[in-house]
Amino acid sequence: MRKSKLVRLCTVVCAVSAPCCVHAQQTESPPASAEANAQGIGDIVVTAQRRTEDAQRTALSIEVLGGEQLRNVGVSNPDDITKVVPGVQVSGGATTQIYVRGVGDFGVTAVANPAVVTSLDGVAISRPQAISGNLFDLERVEVLRGPQGTLYGRNASGGALNLLTAQPRLGELSGYAEGTVGNYDLLGIEGAVNAPLGGRGALRLSYQLTSRDGYLSDGSDDDKHQSVRLQTRFELGDRLTVRALASYTHLGGRGPGLTIIPAPPALSPWTGNTSDVAGDLFIKAAADAFAASGGQSPPPFLLANPKDYELFQDVDSYAGQAQLDYDLGGVTLTAIPGYRRTETRITVPTNFLYSLGGRYGPAGERADGETSDQYSLEIRLSGDTERLDWVVGAYGFKEDQSTDFVLRGGPILSTRNSLDLSTEALAAFGQATWGVLDGVRLTGGVRYTRDKRGASNFQVQAISPSITVPAAVTGLPPAPCLPETGAAPGSLCPLVNQAPGFYDSAVTFERVTWKAGFEADLAERSLLFGDVSTGFKAGGFNQAVSLTTPTELNPFRPETVTAYTLGIKNRFLDNRLQVNAEAFYLDYNNLQLSGNAFDGAGLVSIATQNAGKARVLGGNLNVIAKPWRGGTLRGSVEYLDAEYREYLVQQPAAFVSPQRTTCAISAPNAGGIVTVDCSGKTLIRSPRWSGAVGFGQEVDLAGGTLAFDADAAFATSRYLTTDFLPSQRADGYVNVSLSLSYRPAGDRWLIGAFVRNLTNEVIYTGGGGTQSPFVDGWTTSAIAPPRTYGARFRVSF
Repeated sequence: MRKSKLVRLCTVVCAVSAPCCVHAQQTESPPASAEANAQGIGDIVVTAQRRTEDAQRTALSIEVLGGEQLRNVGVSNPDDITKVVPGVQVSGGATTQIYVRGVGDFGVTAVANPAVVTSLDGVAISRPQAISGNLFDLERVEVLRGPQGTLYGRNASGGALNLLTAQPRLGELSGYAEGTVGNYDLLGIEGAVNAPLGGRGALRLSYQLTSRDGYLSDGSDDDKHQSVRLQTRFELGDRLTVRALASYTHLGGRGPGLTIIPAPPALSPWTGNTSDVAGDLFIKAAADAFAASGGQSPPPFLLANPKDYELFQDVDSYAGQAQLDYDLGGVTLTAIPGYRRTETRITVPTNFLYSLGGRYGPAGERADGETSDQYSLEIRLSGDTERLDWVVGAYGFKEDQSTDFVLRGGPILSTRNSLDLSTEALAAFGQATWGVLDGVRLTGGVRYTRDKRGASNFQVQAISPSITVPAAVTGLPPAPCLPETGAAPGSLCPLVNQAPGFYDSAVTFERVTWKAGFEADLAERSLLFGDVSTGFKAGGFNQAVSLTTPTELNPFRPETVTAYTLGIKNRFLDNRLQVNAEAFYLDYNNLQLSGNAFDGAGLVSIATQNAGKARVLGGNLNVIAKPWRGGTLRGSVEYLDAEYREYLVQQPAAFVSPQRTTCAISAPNAGGIVTVDCSGKTLIRSPRWSGAVGFGQEVDLAGGTLAFDADAAFATSRYLTTDFLPSQRADGYVNVSLSLSYRPAGDRWLIGAFVRNLTNEVIYTGGGGTQSPFVDGWTTSAIAPPRTYGARFRVSF
């Protein structure tokens, strides 16, 4: 059955593209006139395969967004990419979570390593908290779908998001300043200055400052960030080019928020779950559940009211990197060293409070939050001849992390948790494309990765008053943390053995990943390609005690994937019509998923677990047309058939009721552990259909250009969490955006207006949301912005 579906999808791709290919072969187009070129579809240069090439000549599943397009459609943070790239679901604000074709990572805790790797000018951003605040003064964004296991740094088992900055231009004094105002008290300023440094150098200073109130009623989902980036570029002689980049970003305000799903009657969907009304509804739901269960569920007096949670965000990210390119004579040597430090203090208001750097004591004592220091170095050699393009290289990565956070859910859950983590990764890689015949090329690539993960200094302490004090699992006596035992409010009591080094753990993962593919020129503007590739994402340790071996940390296994892709890229009608189509099949093993779990010490944790097997089958169609002067029609659609073929999770029987999940639950074993079987369920955040349609028109007016754009992004229903309750299945949506702008001849200035989510569509994104561990069915989710509108002003020089 699965093979027949793949065959049908491949047939659809060929059927869509075949008439176009025949037409291209039968008709030899004359050279395009200047008028045709002016009205044709522009080429976009990409470097996704570590070489410069036209996106339409790149044998990859890639979507490219240019800098001007990003500004026009309002992509100012990663969440906005969902509006323009089918098959991609992004949410989470500062805790950015990127899912491509149903594969991603929860991205909240320090142990998270996103399956979709985000990089800035070729240097991976390891912490999801450091991604926001980088989408300004960009040349383009490249979205690569599927595993990138050959050329990319590490863990790119689901895809890659490449942010490419606007580079310094030699011999040029130029720049721009742009202001944006809008509802929710939006005030944004962005700009850049490019200046020469002698005849061989240049610098570029870019900045973005944004202040916007929150979309949710509790003030969350605001945007208060400041970013600055300084770049230099020098051409030293005829062979050596050196680029350097330094950047700083601060994310402030109340931070990302969550709302209740489904929205309670008479409440706006944008009601924050820490608002007074939502908090009181949670306590009432807990009381109703306690009564209905005959006292088996937690009584409400043991739970904290979410309205008492402290919401805040304080993230600092510092980065420095460089790129050296040296022409050895037909071969280029490239070296890219990079460093980034990320300091995170933030609240994620799940159905309990997860707070990096949150307050726990009456005198304002706080946990330390999360700190990450990452170092990387990539060195590669590349070259090209008439028949052969090749690249070989080595990659090293090191990250040291410390995380210290509090979980606050009332006396039943009130802990301070800390852990140190380390990662050391080394890789060697190579890839080559060989022209075996005129118009036919074969590609082969291989990468060896060695990834060592370590965890040390694990501690969990109860915060008084607390009753969540299980008997110690390693010999320590129980440690009551109640005032009557002498524990002052806000004081800390040990929950697990905290003897130095007791839980220290380390493990090394090794993997060889590879790629084999072909590409064929069916005509001057038609490229057929296909490949088989593999990907790998290292395993590691959770910040929790193992459920089955309570003297160890809870581990998770590496994630692997094999992907099959067949696609075609076409340009027709004097470069006025572009038709790209693709079919794909992804086979995952040990897919890593994160969510609430109870560990071997009887405590709630946000843990990464493995779904044994998953498969994703689908197809993609993308069309751009310029049928008349100044007019552009665009449309894209992606189909996904994604399911967990084997998904078994173990949990204590006391915490898993039939009301918590629609998955099958086994009888408890002798240790009181049940197996939850979600095999056959649909992958979360993977709508069956998603896509976008758009229309743009430019008109000459008063010596300038008036431009109008209308776009609609859509997706069908999808599950948001792995409990698979009906209430956790978000409805489909259509998100409509409009913009109007005017610029005079010479493009010296621009003025425009926009409205986004015109119909005030309710779009749940799932980021950060979970089901309450104490109140069955009570679920929260991130939500996309409501209707927003505003104006843009831009001056260039």
